[in-house]
Amino acid sequence: MTFRNLAGWLLAVLLLLPAAAGAVRPAMLAPSQEKAREAWVDSVMLILDLRHRIGQLFIPMLDPRSLPAAKNVVKTDIDRYGIGGILISGGTTAQHAALIDYAQSVSPVPLLVTLDGEWGPAMRLKDAERFPYNMTLGGIDNDTLLYDYGREVARQCRLLGVQAVFAPVLDVNSRPDNPVIGRRSFGENPERVSRLGSAYSRGLEAGGVLSVAKHFPGHGDTGTDSHKALPVVDHSAETLRDVDLRPFADYVANGFGGVMVGHLNVPALDNSGTASSMSQPITEGLLRNRLGFEGLVFTDGLAMKGAIPPGGGDNCVGALLAGADMLVEPASIRTAMAAILEAVKTGRLSESLIDNRCRTVLRWKYALGLSKRPSPSPAGLKEKMNGPESENMRRRLTAASIICLDNADGLLPLHRLDTTSIAVVNIGAPAHNTFSQFCARYAKVDVYSSAGESGITAATLGKILSHDVVIAAVYDDNAACRAALSKLKGATNLIEVFLTGHYKVARFAPLDSRSVILCGENTRLSQEYAAQALFGGIRVNATLPVTIKGVAPVGTGIGLVKTRLGYTTPEDRGFTPALAKATDSLMRLGVRTGAFPGGVLLVAKDGDIVLEKAYGYTDSGHTRRVSADSTLYDLASVSKIAGTLPGVMKAADEKLLDISAPASRYIPGLRQPDKKDITLRRMLFHESGFPAGIVSAAVVTDTASYTGRLVSARPTRDNTIKIARRAYANRTARLRSDITSHAASPSTPWQIAPSLWVGPATRDTLMNRIYNVKLRDNSYRYSDLNFALLMDAEQRATGVPHEQWVDREIFAPLGAWRTTYRPLQRFKPSEIAATEHDRWLRKATLRGYVHDELASYSGGVQGNAGLFSTAGDLAKLAQMWLNGGTYGGERLISAPTVSEFITARSDISRRGLGFDAPDTKNPDSSPTAPEAHPSTIGHLGFTGTCMWIDPSRNLIFIFLANRINPSRDNSAWTDLDIRPALFSAILSSLRH
Repeated sequence: MTFRNLAGWLLAVLLLLPAAAGAVRPAMLAPSQEKAREAWVDSVMLILDLRHRIGQLFIPMLDPRSLPAAKNVVKTDIDRYGIGGILISGGTTAQHAALIDYAQSVSPVPLLVTLDGEWGPAMRLKDAERFPYNMTLGGIDNDTLLYDYGREVARQCRLLGVQAVFAPVLDVNSRPDNPVIGRRSFGENPERVSRLGSAYSRGLEAGGVLSVAKHFPGHGDTGTDSHKALPVVDHSAETLRDVDLRPFADYVANGFGGVMVGHLNVPALDNSGTASSMSQPITEGLLRNRLGFEGLVFTDGLAMKGAIPPGGGDNCVGALLAGADMLVEPASIRTAMAAILEAVKTGRLSESLIDNRCRTVLRWKYALGLSKRPSPSPAGLKEKMNGPESENMRRRLTAASIICLDNADGLLPLHRLDTTSIAVVNIGAPAHNTFSQFCARYAKVDVYSSAGESGITAATLGKILSHDVVIAAVYDDNAACRAALSKLKGATNLIEVFLTGHYKVARFAPLDSRSVILCGENTRLSQEYAAQALFGGIRVNATLPVTIKGVAPVGTGIGLVKTRLGYTTPEDRGFTPALAKATDSLMRLGVRTGAFPGGVLLVAKDGDIVLEKAYGYTDSGHTRRVSADSTLYDLASVSKIAGTLPGVMKAADEKLLDISAPASRYIPGLRQPDKKDITLRRMLFHESGFPAGIVSAAVVTDTASYTGRLVSARPTRDNTIKIARRAYANRTARLRSDITSHAASPSTPWQIAPSLWVGPATRDTLMNRIYNVKLRDNSYRYSDLNFALLMDAEQRATGVPHEQWVDREIFAPLGAWRTTYRPLQRFKPSEIAATEHDRWLRKATLRGYVHDELASYSGGVQGNAGLFSTAGDLAKLAQMWLNGGTYGGERLISAPTVSEFITARSDISRRGLGFDAPDTKNPDSSPTAPEAHPSTIGHLGFTGTCMWIDPSRNLIFIFLANRINPSRDNSAWTDLDIRPALFSAILSSLRH
């Protein structure tokens, strides 16, 4: 059948389609380049005889896994036939690039290198990182994101030496049991498929890579795989127009450059039974003439069973007659070449047709930059491919694709973490994986698994169902997973999280849960972002790309708001790649030189953690590696702003404490002539007149146990124990037996070292010494005593012990469950970084016992020190302040109170209300960094910690280390001065 002899049925469907306003010139064929382009095409045509002009139309497939063999094959194809392009599938990025480089070097005419990469190069290259499947992306309502995705794939293709990608898939998957399309499609909504496909194509072509839409005229409603047989698309003309053809019509109208014609029997378009790839009415008549496509037409793989004509034989002549420009993966180039030459000889194919198709191919080669013969460089290719740009894009796509199908009573994002017990049950996966680990970053969760021979036993089920919320993460749709999920239906609040393909969820219908999250696939990132969605780390607004029978129709989706810190890449929040490089170099240097055994660095910006990385070990003996999300550090003076200050702020907010009032209003011990008028505000500014500290050891040691000085600047006969630089302790000194003990007792319940206990009397003795200390003038002097008194005032005002008050009012609502005083009551020693080896009074390496002497002898809880935490938990507190007092959808402190504390500054020093701040007058001696904004607040800690918050940039910087392990006498730490260096590197890597 020829186009001039169209039957009435074909005319009918053509009339249903909107006619193009004329031929649609692809945007990549820039008119401004036409003169140069045609000159180059003419020059190449002069060196090609008929055989090699035909050869320019072939794209054979090559397997680079056996590189020498692949090189021999491509060299033969070039020498014998003058092939025009190659399609490489399999192997590694290095093998791929090496084969391309070789092939281009031996080809007289540059080769068009193509990639069948529907979700990026990883579809064919085993060491490239995979982007989400198209169906996973089908619920995204963000064209800009799909454009950016196309740009990233184009970047990777250019690195590889690829000029054309066989994508996007514009098939509308209207058949759930489609055996070959499925997740390759953007979904069943033609408008959404069209919009996302066009946005992606726009990004590809803006990045200099040809997009090739497939599989025209639409493979979405087939029950047969065209790799195995010729599928029938038995749609009416109206359905074809409204569903299958719409994305392709829009694609052509938008001026994109490539279309791949599939092997499909579409009776409504050609009732001869001919495959669409060899149908002139479909390719020439519909695609070129009716839709006005002037781009490059590719066939689908011609070795596929669906492309083989009845009775066998060549299919390349038929494809050329139908209107194809390039013949992809012919079963035999030798046979195809012979058949085409014979067709030209007999007049079935004209030589002018061959010339025109060859010129078209060459025009596109010029448009794609092949006249300049670009070549990939295998050196470092994998790292460049899978670099920050790739990670950032995969994260953005995954986060945007999460779908909430149901959310009864607004259960999600989860809130009231302080009063909600949560169980995470992994169904079809081990208990501990990325999903459960990320849930634990947000809240205290108990983790279970259905995996194993016993599955969920009755005893385990009872424990699970005792929780307020049960999160069931489902990883497969097999019978065991379905049975395991059914056991959880009795949960008070069941949340189902499906990390499976969309259609697989139908096997669990009807769903019987309060909330449902659907990820579409199971990857490390989908697990991570599913957890973020549950706890408010990301905004959720995707919708179902397909109907899930018995569950929900296409388009279903419930929006969820962002209420907590999320996790993303530095590039996504405006940092350059220099951030990771510079900070990584500094951290590794610190560990290598012994400045600290290990540490954690965290950077957050605009409500997301962009960097959280652990280095080294928890002690100098290298017994255990640091974990970024679970290793607790002794915060030292960072406790002032992370423990005492939030408690004071909350008490002030509740009108229980007035920071403008004299501290003596709350602390009777300060009702002395020289202290009775000192306000809490002056203490917060360190303008109270109190000295820097007291010698706690002098209070708790028995003066009768030693002679001479307790501590001397130089070693003496008795002062032989070096406790600091220019500080030697008396070896004969012993602790007071009336306020300390070597065993727990009713009067000494607080353990402060492996063999040492203290009690309230010890703490009260220290506080009485502070109450009666001699004051100095009221000028600025940093003092631990100010914060000891601030905590004292808070406790007396609230009537609640400080550690309980701040946990109940701040840490628990934040989900900061790893932040605590006296951590050994809740955590194992192996989970805590060690600090100093105390050779004097405590006689042990301190791990889980507070290092600071005042806090230690106070029982582990004191206003100046004592708090242990992780970087992630501290970030929650910092973000709450940046949010103006809210976190997790709850208000913890009023906005005016937060504003007062974070903005107030002393008139006589750099200090804020409890916070330290940059020294703008002497930036070289500032505790922050020279680049720090004046609004920055935070604090340093003696053990090697710091937390800085920059409200002007919405930025958080947290560094935790144990630089005093094994000793505080550490010149490497002093020489490195890493904290301002890290902060400077962070600020310098921000894009301005």
